[in-house]
Amino acid sequence: MIRHVVMFKFKADEAPTRGEVANRLRAVLEPLADSVDGVTSLQFGVDDKDIPAHWDAVLISEHTTKEALAAYQQHPDHLEALKVINDLVSTKVVVDYTL
Repeated sequence: MIRHVVMFKFKADEAPTRGEVANRLRAVLEPLADSVDGVTSLQFGVDDKDIPAHWDAVLISEHTTKEALAAYQQHPDHLEALKVINDLVSTKVVVDYTL
């Protein structure tokens, strides 16, 4: 089992726009749990923004194997989600590790 963790910094800083960004990301990321084989779980969460140094949001997904994670990253639905992410996110960091 592989856990895939991605943290995002949004381009938008204003609260209403920040909420819209979060909703848009949630809308493109959460369906990947059902559309991509090998994804066993997927969660998207938004930081409460109480501490300025925090990242804005996080995606945590689990995949059956390293190969399943690689297939997820090349899946057409994921590639479409990346287009939205790249429009809305200024920075992201990723950690993948074996459970």
